[in-house]
Amino acid sequence: MRQRICEVAQGPAAGKGQSARSEDGRVWALFNVGGEFHLCEDRCPHMDCPIHDGIVYRGVVTCQWHQWQFDLVTGECLISERIKLAKYPVSVENGVIFADLP
Repeated sequence: MRQRICEVAQGPAAGKGQSARSEDGRVWALFNVGGEFHLCEDRCPHMDCPIHDGIVYRGVVTCQWHQWQFDLVTGECLISERIKLAKYPVSVENGVIFADLP
């Protein structure tokens, strides 16, 4: 289901992530990689720690808790190929970020 996340101006700066809430009240992690936004569940699949405050470098987010790394484009884990970050398609229309969510 397509839901509004936030205005681009309220989103994270390039190279950063932040917690974001969809219209239905669920909390997500929103990342800005070179002006392209990526949305995923706000939990590291390794140990369920929040991932929105992870360090973003060259399109990879590193979880602050245990240093697991995930490619923000593919969701693939760089530590274990059995684990993947659940990502959802994002679009920007008229300065607003939308996501296709389950």
